[in-house]
Amino acid sequence: MERKKQERKKRRRKNDDGDIINDNDDIIADMMKIMNEAAEQDRELNKQRKPAIRVMLQLPYIKAQLKKADMVNSLLDSGILSSITSWLAPLPDHSLPHLEIREALLKQLLDFPPISTEGLKMSGLGKAVMYLFKHPKETKKNKEMCHKLITNWARPIFSQNADYKALSKEEREQRDYEQLPKKRKLSADSDRLVEKQEEKPLRPGDPGYVYRARVPAPSIKDYVIRPRWNVEDKPRNVSSKKQLNKFQQLQRAFNERKKGSKSQAAVSVSIEGRNMAL
Repeated sequence: MERKKQERKKRRRKNDDGDIINDNDDIIADMMKIMNEAAEQDRELNKQRKPAIRVMLQLPYIKAQLKKADMVNSLLDSGILSSITSWLAPLPDHSLPHLEIREALLKQLLDFPPISTEGLKMSGLGKAVMYLFKHPKETKKNKEMCHKLITNWARPIFSQNADYKALSKEEREQRDYEQLPKKRKLSADSDRLVEKQEEKPLRPGDPGYVYRARVPAPSIKDYVIRPRWNVEDKPRNVSSKKQLNKFQQLQRAFNERKKGSKSQAAVSVSIEGRNMAL
């Protein structure tokens, strides 16, 4: 019986492609119904302070259906992005959905073809991914996937080429120059001007030659290697005298006191002039 059913399915696919499209439409409609109902049930459970497990129960089936390559375009056309947004959106108590749900859906979104700006706005998927990217409790791995998604979606808006290798050398240099900060741009402009002046130095009579002294301007270059210091440090004057210990200090103080007492001794003077050197 199973073989006959499979043969009938093969014959129907060979005979009429419209049957396959109708089958996919039915599957997608069931998927969206399951996803929307599970998301609504989880919101109600969360309001009642109960575990929100309906989405987790349906996650294996939805992952298997989203991975089917022949259904991707039909999924996007049918509005599956709105259902994905309902699974990624925070719950009523502002808590994030389960980690497995976020990881599985973000990985699948990376495998999807480029999504139009209108599709992102209508489904609210762009806001949901940006919310996860900025959330402080989101994991580093998920934030990296969110950043990739945001970058991929922003390229068509800013007319940026997704393939960096396809750009020429001049285009890459110009692109890097445009992304530099303002100060670095000024230094790059000055470097270009110096290179042009070195190639063709101006002479008296040439346009642009100035017959006056230029005002010195501060350098705005970023130095990577520190210049070598030419002045050698002079060694500090170290006293050659040995430090005396406490006994030697006391002995020196005693000797100085003794000398002072001798110089201040009283001298007897004779009124009659005795013992005077004449």
